[in-house]
Amino acid sequence: CEPPPAVGHFEDILIHLPRFCLFLILGPATSDLGTSRPLLEVVRTGNYCGRMQDGHDGAASSPHMASSPNTVDQFAPNPDYDSCRSLINSYFYQITLGCGTVHCTNRNCFSCPEGPRLDPTTAALLAVKLAQSTTHYLCAGAAITIPESLQWTDSRQSAEVVPLKTMLANAASSAQSQVELSAALRRCLSNPDSLSWSFLKNGKPSRATEHQSGIDCNAVAEAYAAMLKPGQGPLAIVNARGELTDSMLSDVVAAALEDLCRGAIVPAQGTAHKLEPLRLFVIVLLFPGLMEPEYHNTIFKKLCSAINSLSQEQRDIIKCWMSECPANMFRDTIVAFQQFITIYVNEYRCIDDHVASATKVLGILWGTNQTAHLVSFKEFYNDAINELVDFTEDFARWKDIQRCSFSFCAHPYVLDPGTKSKLLQLDANNQMRTQIRGALFRSIFGGSECPYLILKVRREQLIRDTLLQISACQHQQEDLKKPLKVIFKGEEGIDEG
Repeated sequence: CEPPPAVGHFEDILIHLPRFCLFLILGPATSDLGTSRPLLEVVRTGNYCGRMQDGHDGAASSPHMASSPNTVDQFAPNPDYDSCRSLINSYFYQITLGCGTVHCTNRNCFSCPEGPRLDPTTAALLAVKLAQSTTHYLCAGAAITIPESLQWTDSRQSAEVVPLKTMLANAASSAQSQVELSAALRRCLSNPDSLSWSFLKNGKPSRATEHQSGIDCNAVAEAYAAMLKPGQGPLAIVNARGELTDSMLSDVVAAALEDLCRGAIVPAQGTAHKLEPLRLFVIVLLFPGLMEPEYHNTIFKKLCSAINSLSQEQRDIIKCWMSECPANMFRDTIVAFQQFITIYVNEYRCIDDHVASATKVLGILWGTNQTAHLVSFKEFYNDAINELVDFTEDFARWKDIQRCSFSFCAHPYVLDPGTKSKLLQLDANNQMRTQIRGALFRSIFGGSECPYLILKVRREQLIRDTLLQISACQHQQEDLKKPLKVIFKGEEGIDEG
């Protein structure tokens, strides 16, 4: 039989392998399995299960063995088929993609430094062999299912991949193509699992790591630009009532992302070892529509809330992944957050949970820029905050965490040098008042203590005398925070009322 083609997905390999080859690989179980049933019953009609009930090998007696190899997908599997296929699938993805663990020690895993580096066809055959073993070595993150996804690349696709670039090009040809495009966008952009496996590099499935997301940010940019391009005509869609109508492509994209944010996009408990669900946050953060006020309630606020609901480790991973973005896209994301904060502070004159949430996510982007240096640090200064916020009150909230959990003083990346100098002055005055009160209480209950820092200097030795007395206070640094009084020796002050 002819060798199978080198394709990228295990399902494609099973489909293209001739039926006789499949029977040889997956057919009657060997004696070490301790059973007379085949591991995967690919061919089955009536009572046929790899071996006939009378014990004779069904390879020659089954009428399906004489049929065309192209009819392999017409065979009806028995109930054990799905579990066997899932096991082989898990081995295949472990061999080709890995489990995502940084220091994996399983030598049958791609994530292991000593793991296999095989072409897809050889990996599929090895997956079948490993699945026939009585002992299985599957990593925790290996059992994955690749959902339907959007890919921008024109490379060879599998049945689960929606070729977005091709579908956009074909949308102008017929209403049916437009309906298929809009339906695919709604399915993939509104589904967290689908979006997490979309827009990958080279259009091929890959596991995410702590340092690499696997997302092709340029593909994301091109896709958004094509879908949101102004001047496009209406797109034929099928609405919720099953009626054929039309809508703008940009509205279809926005509606899908609204549905996404309306659901639960925070990874479920127990999936901490799987990093792929975090990819959707990067893709949505790059959505140009975040700049539009009409999407603030439906997308922006919910996105910020979801990101802040993640664990600190997950937020750090997103911070690292955002460094893969081109500088212009990264700057546009910052502008979207600055615009949201400015609107709320300038127009609504309020600092609510949404402003706090957006400021915290902006901090993640600031952390990205600290290492990647994509934009100037001045891009994070917010004029509305620096000009309109009462920093005397904000400073008090910062000092009293129990009173309020959020203050701009705790997020200095949005503050310009002028505001920071005011905060230093406020802090100095606050410490000075604290020392005065402390000195007064101690003088009342414990003896005399001057509430001032008094320097006695000579005019001709002004600098020398000052430095000597300040140096003498190094063992009592709290005195340096007291209000300053200067006495010039030999020049008694005159009280003029």
